[in-house]
Amino acid sequence: PHDDPVQPLYRGPPLPLCVLESAGISPDSDGTYENADPDLMAKTCRNMAGWKLAGNGENVSKFAARGGQEGARNPRKSFGAELADPYANSDENALPYVDASLRVVCKALSATEETEVDHLNYLKNLEDSLTSQIPSEKRDDVINSLAYLRDRVGVPRDLPLAAGRQLRAHLNWAIGVL
Repeated sequence: PHDDPVQPLYRGPPLPLCVLESAGISPDSDGTYENADPDLMAKTCRNMAGWKLAGNGENVSKFAARGGQEGARNPRKSFGAELADPYANSDENALPYVDASLRVVCKALSATEETEVDHLNYLKNLEDSLTSQIPSEKRDDVINSLAYLRDRVGVPRDLPLAAGRQLRAHLNWAIGVL
């Protein structure tokens, strides 16, 4: 009922079984999760994304800060695809602001609201927290860094598909607020 017909998330386990079980989500009789409570599933996917982001926040911030104006430079050697360079430097001037914005995104992902409507209201309340931490002269660097990260979240390398969608959606929310 709430699954995407083009790219179904719930025909198999959308998250690791231990995550689903800890959230009280069990499979349907046919082994799918298509009849799972959509609000509980969304909350669980958000929490999974928040947990992964919080677990490696410092490194994620450094990686994302490559999207800043002074980022993605490699003094050793040039690559054809600059932004894919594994040795690229972060924009050190933008890094603290990228980190601050990712902390707010992580807070949003880790929220415990039970319904999507309540979660949207919670995001509305977080907007001032996000904008107050980023000076206007750094907003473009932070926006570009969040977009850099959003465009490089790997599924299933970094997150399961359902949790990856939540992370990207919350990064888009932060970009829109800034």
